[in-house]
Formats: sequence, C-alpha cells, structure tokens
Amino acid sequence: MHMETVEQRIQQVCADREHGSRWLVKEAITILRDLAQDQQRSEADRLRLLASSARELAQARPAMEALSSAVGRVIQVHEEGLAAMGQAAQQLLTDYESATERLAEHARPYLRGHLMTCSISGTVLEVLVALREQIEHVTVLEGRPRYEGRAMAQALHEKGLPVTIITDAQADIFLPQCQAVVVGADSILVNGDILNKAGTALLAWAAHGHGVPFYVLSETLKISPKRWYEHDPARINSNLALLEEKEAEEVFKDAPAGIKVRNFYFDHTLIAC
Repeated sequence: MHMETVEQRIQQVCADREHGSRWLVKEAITILRDLAQDQQRSEADRLRLLASSARELAQARPAMEALSSAVGRVIQVHEEGLAAMGQAAQQLLTDYESATERLAEHARPYLRGHLMTCSISGTVLEVLVALREQIEHVTVLEGRPRYEGRAMAQALHEKGLPVTIITDAQADIFLPQCQAVVVGADSILVNGDILNKAGTALLAWAAHGHGVPFYVLSETLKISPKRWYEHDPARINSNLALLEEKEAEEVFKDAPAGIKVRNFYFDHTLIAC
C-alpha cells in the first residue's frame, strides 16, 4: 500500500457524501488492517502511519460515532504490536459482516408489509433484503440534496423488492399506507436519541402523528458517549457541530446575495417522541 493510496482512501472516507456509515466504517477498518499488515513498510513507518491515519479517521465525521468507535477498538491494542492491531481490525470486519444477520432476526417480528425508509442505509438495506419474503413494498424518501435514496431504491429493486421513491416532502402523504418506518443511525447518543440523515426527525414526528411505528436499526458500534443539550442555548454550537454542515451550493447554487443558505447533512431525532 503506497502512501498516496492510503491518503486517497482516507480522504474518500472524510469527503464521502454517497454512502451510509456502514460502508464508511468498513472502509476505515479495512484501511487500518491493510496498514497493519503492509509488509512493504518498516514497523516504525507502519506504526507512525497507523497513528496518524487513526486520528484522521476518528475525527473525520462527527455525526458517525461508529468511525471513532471502530478506530478506537483497533488502536487500543497498539501496545501488543502491529499483528494484534491487524487481528483486531479483521475481527471487527468479521463481526460487522454478521451484525445484520442478528439485526434481521431481532427485526423480523416488526418489519413486514409496506414500509417506509429515508435516504440510504447499508444496514437497513441488508436487513430488508434478508426479510424480503415478508415485505410487500418499500417507499423510499430520496434524501435531498444529494438524492442518496435513489441508490437505495435501485438496490432494493435489484434485490426484487417492490419500491416507490418519493421526495422527502411527500412522506406524510404515503405514511398512512405503511405498517412501519425503518431507518438507520449514524450515531446513538448517550440518552438513546439518534443522529441520522437530515429529514429523519421530521419523518419520526410524522410517523408519530399517524400512529405508525418508527424503528431504528443500528450496530452497537454506533453507541456514542456524546449527548444533545436540548435546553441549553450555550450548547447550540456544539449541538450543530455534530450535524456536519456542508456546502450551501448543494441546496441553492448561485443563491442571490442576501439569501442565507444552510445545508446540514444530519439531524437529531428524539426517540422518546
């Protein structure tokens, strides 16, 4: 693995806008495993590069707790050497691959009939495919501004599930047809609330209004020590920092001067609602 390849792969994780956290976590773990096992570098070079790569990956996506959790599990065995870190990374990958099988079994009693989901989640995709014999239809919100829901709809269609894709704003129209809403999570906060693709919170409130069950599928790696400070104005900036604000041009390209444009990729969903 050459230096430029490592840097390119890390930057892909840092800059990615198309994949859910499941894909990004697997890629981050794979980068660390490959570095630990790279026999073309000296042990000192590998240790140095692993440390710097781990720091960069852990801090890359504030809304995706699984990234820092996964990196931490690999690095915590650093005193045992490169082989131990490589083994830790490989074990994480193995566990991560089997996680959706366990999630599917837990979800089996709850996910059937007509479901709704938003944007794209690798975890939700794999669970729905695993349970496809009991799922009649999936309505997918497109996930503006980058329309990741289109990729979700395409993937479900290719696996043989009937799919309808709608704009995010149409969710309330279609919810009465659904038996449940199911979403992924980028982080599960310490009090059980979630950070997920922007639009999730509004979907949760709409589902609540219609009496439609709202389910979250997530691996334990996504459990975070962070919290959302609901009624503390002094904490608003730390709250918003978790939501990863991106370029305004994605929402309104060449907006006239004087129009302020905001583009947060994630939002906070109060699960207790």
